[in-house]
Amino acid sequence: MATLPPAGSPPGEPLTPEDEEASLDEYDLYSLGHPYVAGGGRKGRTKREAAANTNRPSPGGHERKLVTKFQNSERKKAQR
Repeated sequence: MATLPPAGSPPGEPLTPEDEEASLDEYDLYSLGHPYVAGGGRKGRTKREAAANTNRPSPGGHERKLVTKFQNSERKKAQR
């Protein structure tokens, strides 16, 4: 059977910076140097700002569509 290499420090003691750096590989060092920036999907706004400035359904229905339709019909009547 394979044996494990001897530990650099006893198991009860915390790692020294030299021991910790030796246990990190290139991917760990990259992730420590480039932290993940949370909230990138929110276009730089907080959750509260996004909730306050969102398109909500109007309780009255399609007012803009109806107003545009009415204005166009009035304009066509005036042209005749």
